[in-house]
Amino acid sequence: MRLLREIATDAIAEEGETPPALGLVAVAEDIARHPVSTIGEIVGRVRLAQSFVSKTVAQLRDEGIVTTAPDPNDGRRVCVTLAPSVKQELFIPRGQADLATSVTKLHPNLSPAEVARVSALLDELGALLKA
Repeated sequence: MRLLREIATDAIAEEGETPPALGLVAVAEDIARHPVSTIGEIVGRVRLAQSFVSKTVAQLRDEGIVTTAPDPNDGRRVCVTLAPSVKQELFIPRGQADLATSVTKLHPNLSPAEVARVSALLDELGALLKA
């Protein structure tokens, strides 16, 4: 799974941009997939320390990527939501990156045929998981 995250993280990075840390990507992906989640729910899904998730959510909030609000059912908890414009502006365009370029960059020892096969398998996996 880590290898797949490395390929995905590299694929979403803009030209010349340092790819984000894998933990940050895991938290951001989880929030994008599960709108209106509490910190505890995110922790349970990403299986990272609560302190790390809380710190990451605060960083993402400060950067305008997520919003936070008190849980209407329990004021002690905080609900985290992806900022409205972020999914359209950040996640969707970056999700269209060419995987072959990232596979080649991360695994230069693969032949062009092997890169094409890895890319095809990743596309197939993506299609299966969307179904």
